[in-house]
Amino acid sequence: MTQSPRHLVIVGGTKGLGLEIARAAVARGDRVTVVGRTREVAEVEAKKLGENALAGVCDLTDWASLESFFDSVGPIDHLVLAALDRDQNTIKDFRPDDAARTSLMKNVGYAASVHYALPHLSPEGSVLLFSGLSMWRPMPGSTTISMANAGVVGLGNSLAVEIAPVRVNVITPGVVMGTEAVDEADPVRAETYERLRQRTPGKRLPEPAHIVAAAFALIDNPGINAANLVVDAGMHLI
Repeated sequence: MTQSPRHLVIVGGTKGLGLEIARAAVARGDRVTVVGRTREVAEVEAKKLGENALAGVCDLTDWASLESFFDSVGPIDHLVLAALDRDQNTIKDFRPDDAARTSLMKNVGYAASVHYALPHLSPEGSVLLFSGLSMWRPMPGSTTISMANAGVVGLGNSLAVEIAPVRVNVITPGVVMGTEAVDEADPVRAETYERLRQRTPGKRLPEPAHIVAAAFALIDNPGINAANLVVDAGMHLI
């Protein structure tokens, strides 16, 4: 159901799952703007992706930078908000300032991005928001990100009504093998991840390619709207 080439803007597209989506989009013939917080990093990654990729810069906690970026980017077919902040926070040792920064970025920053992007979004296009399974299944130290991820789903529901006919969907990955969060996990989290893997129905966890395929299912299919697609290899059944 693809209609390439289209223009995808991926905020958080300079690393991790956002960059994986960017690579796949360029490979299938789409134009991509990869957006990061620093111009140097964004330009390096865009150059690696080839002539169909451009670099963009904004900060999800800086409203002026968001407005400036979206005013300069041109027409957008699909907006992907994949930026994240791995705040390690617990209630016992709670750091309110760190929690506030993460929530500001992932909740208010996501909403502000859609606000500034809206005049440039195709009515036949979509917005894809990244949540995470920690909203249902907390991990050690996930207090802040569990709250933020739950807020993303609520935001997606509201946006689907507010900005129609632009479609709005959420993707909720579980623990994804081969990502920085897993590869560089501390011993406590690594033990948790392995325990979850062993208890999934197929004793396997999703990989980046599985998240990419799910993202394109939501982007490409005009019949999918206001959905929260969980890609966790059945981890939520535990």
